[in-house]
Amino acid sequence: MAKVKSTLETSRKKVAAEFVAADYDSAYFLKDPIIDSIFTSMTALAANVWTLQRRADTTELLLEKHGSVTREMIENYIPTEEEQRKISDQRDTFVAEIYDPFKESGDIAYASSFHPPSLDLDESEKNKGPVAQR
Repeated sequence: MAKVKSTLETSRKKVAAEFVAADYDSAYFLKDPIIDSIFTSMTALAANVWTLQRRADTTELLLEKHGSVTREMIENYIPTEEEQRKISDQRDTFVAEIYDPFKESGDIAYASSFHPPSLDLDESEKNKGPVAQR
């Protein structure tokens, strides 16, 4: 896989990893491609939620420090080491909330122990609804 290098140059410290292009359109990794699609959509949604949360946290922090904030202040903000540790802990908690349920694997199909009553109607009870199986 070839790395894609941005044409934008900056002198500020980078906090994110470089983008790596890949072709995942034809691949699926779980038993069902639909589950892969749901997982992919959920991952995209989680990434957007995390980004908005970080931006909100940065905005609040800058408001506390300066009383007002500009878009440029938010875009150029670089957290201190202590703040970065806190962000890492928050991120780990967020990731666990989102993905830990996928670690759980049950061995009983959902509702497999539910046995609804029969819908067979007794001739004398036709207008009274279902009766239990005989």
